[in-house]
Amino acid sequence: MKTLRQILLPVLALTLIAACMSAALAATNALTAGIIADRAQQAADAARRQVISADRFEELSLGDTGQDKITCFRAVTNGQTAGYVFTSVTSGKSAGLTVMTGILADGTVSGVVITQDNETAGYVDNVTKGGLPSSFVGQKAGVFELGKHVDKVSNATKTSKGIIAAVNLACRYYEKIKEGA
Repeated sequence: MKTLRQILLPVLALTLIAACMSAALAATNALTAGIIADRAQQAADAARRQVISADRFEELSLGDTGQDKITCFRAVTNGQTAGYVFTSVTSGKSAGLTVMTGILADGTVSGVVITQDNETAGYVDNVTKGGLPSSFVGQKAGVFELGKHVDKVSNATKTSKGIIAAVNLACRYYEKIKEGA
C-alpha cells in the first residue's frame, strides 16, 4: 500500500511542471503576439493588393450588414482613396466561397480573386482558368448577370453563380459607400 507521501510527491511535481510550462507558454505568447499580428496584417494586405494597388488599407465599418457576410477596406494611396476591397462569403456548389473584389474610386472593378472555398476539387480552378474572375475587371460596378455581363464556366455553374453573387454583393456595398460620401 502506498503512503500519502508517495502519492502527493508525484502530484506536486507534475503540478509544478505544468505551472512552469504554462508560464513559459504565456511568456512566449506575450513576446511574439505583436510579431504574429504584424505578419498576419502584412499577409492580409498582400492579399488585398491582388485586387487593387494601394499604400495601405483601412478597415471600414459597413454598419448592420444583416445576414450578408462582407467586410470592406478602403485602399489608400498618397493619402487619397484609391478604391475599396470587399471580402464576401457566399455559396457556390458548397457554402464558404470567399471572394475578394477590388473596386476603384471611380467604380471600376479592378480585380476579383477567390481566397477560400469548399467547392468540389477543380471547380475553382476551372472558373479561374475559364476567365470568370478576370471578366469583371474593367467593368463598372453594378449588377452582373450570368450570360449577360459575364459567362459561366462549363461544369461549374453553381461556383460561377456564387462568384457573381459575391461580386454583386461587393458592388451593392460600394454603392452604399458612395451614397454616404
